[in-house]
Amino acid sequence: MLLKETHHRWIFLLSLCLVAVGLPLSKAFMSIGGIVLAANFLLEGRYLERWKKLTSSPLVIALVAVYVIHVVGLIWTSDYAFAFKDLRVKLPLLLYPIVIALSDPLKRKEFLLITGLFSATVILTSFISTYEYLQIRDQPNIDFRSISLFTSHIRYALMVCLAYLFLLHQAWNEDENPGARLSYTLLAIWLSVFVFILQSMTGIVIWLLCSYLLLLYTLSFVRSNRLKTIGYTALTITPLLVGFYIILQVDAFYPDERPDFSKLPSHTVGNEAYTHDTTSLNLENGHYINLYLAPEELEREWNKRSELNFWTDRDRSGQAVNATLIRYLTSKGLHKDSVGVNALTDADIEAVENGIANIRFIYGNPIDNRVYTVIWEFDRMMKEKRVQGHSVTQRLVFWQTGWEIFKEHWLIGVGTGDINLSFDEMYDKMNIKLLPEYRLRTHNQFLAIAISFGLLGLVTFIASILLPFLLNSKANSFLYIGFSIILYASMLNEDTLETQNGVTLFAFFNALLLFGRGSGKDQPPQTDS
Repeated sequence: MLLKETHHRWIFLLSLCLVAVGLPLSKAFMSIGGIVLAANFLLEGRYLERWKKLTSSPLVIALVAVYVIHVVGLIWTSDYAFAFKDLRVKLPLLLYPIVIALSDPLKRKEFLLITGLFSATVILTSFISTYEYLQIRDQPNIDFRSISLFTSHIRYALMVCLAYLFLLHQAWNEDENPGARLSYTLLAIWLSVFVFILQSMTGIVIWLLCSYLLLLYTLSFVRSNRLKTIGYTALTITPLLVGFYIILQVDAFYPDERPDFSKLPSHTVGNEAYTHDTTSLNLENGHYINLYLAPEELEREWNKRSELNFWTDRDRSGQAVNATLIRYLTSKGLHKDSVGVNALTDADIEAVENGIANIRFIYGNPIDNRVYTVIWEFDRMMKEKRVQGHSVTQRLVFWQTGWEIFKEHWLIGVGTGDINLSFDEMYDKMNIKLLPEYRLRTHNQFLAIAISFGLLGLVTFIASILLPFLLNSKANSFLYIGFSIILYASMLNEDTLETQNGVTLFAFFNALLLFGRGSGKDQPPQTDS
């Protein structure tokens, strides 16, 4: 017996809710929701009606075309195992535009239920992640990615930014209940704080960019000249403050002046000859690593204070303990000799044994430390041409390699399944010295599309981004503009659509915001005072 129309509708809504909850919490929930949604859509029928609706909607066709180019790309690919895996991962690009666009639009309460469940789950998981952070924050060399317990660190940061967007939207459109408006605002502020606890540089940058551009957008709805003046002043000052902060951090990284190498002391207090490498000017906290080196004194004094052998052992992070010690002493402004080692506290010795190479990573501000790390990566890249294992500067190599592949296959690309093979071949061809585990793909979704499907595929993808703003009035709204800032900005730095979580996050909310919303307010309120 076929289900009634109301039953299909309930299944449709429950499936959307399951996906919304599953995105930040459970890949199983997300997958089950998608499967049930597809099955319900097929069993519901109405094929002729929906076919007419599909063929009369160029926007739906444009969105589906992004998946179609992956299917067409099978024609000239060679690695079919990877190609079919890629098609399976990217099924959300086909599923959600079709099912959501060709189903009856959501009522306002239904839409708010789905976005509310998503936001509530993000908030719940943020509390759990914060608890995890408080448990491990004092551990040496903690990996902040580990506090994202349910999904990818970067994808989760995008979800936090998106939930922040939904909460702001609710706060601005809550006219009848001041308490609810305050609650939404406080929760949005909490997620703003949590982005920094999460310490995803991608998430922090996107949160700043989203907040900045949405404030600019919102000011067009403000009638009060006083509030407009305050807003535009903040918009002007903010980038200046960020720029000034970065300049200060770069200035603090480098010493005010180089020492006079001809006047460096030749011997330690213990009469060992210093080694001064004046050709390698690497830095820690503004001090030169390879000056004031007395290896014999270092070995003797270190082995008195630690069970880890200076020359043969590694610290608990897997680095040579002698290299960690030298960097740590340098970060404190100490000479690398007996006096320097004896100036270390027991806590310093333990820090070195744990693999902490710079004292600022014990006491420093997490954001300052992350910025410092990025500056350090660029300094190493410029001085040593070294990027391996460095998350930011490695991307420059990925982009350069991807660009070279695109230039050789600029028209139709390498096909759906050959991007990994193409990268391996180009790394060898360019003689790039990266270990296999660091030979990664583009970390840029636009370049990944261009490599796989050439200029024709890239034009198709860009068309799917631009057409909503030309063909759908809901795209020119606070929510969709914010969504676009978050997701498309992430694609400049990440392969957002290459994982199940990333592609589902994009395809689900892209379709929901364009086709799923019914009538109701969507703009910030007109503020008079």
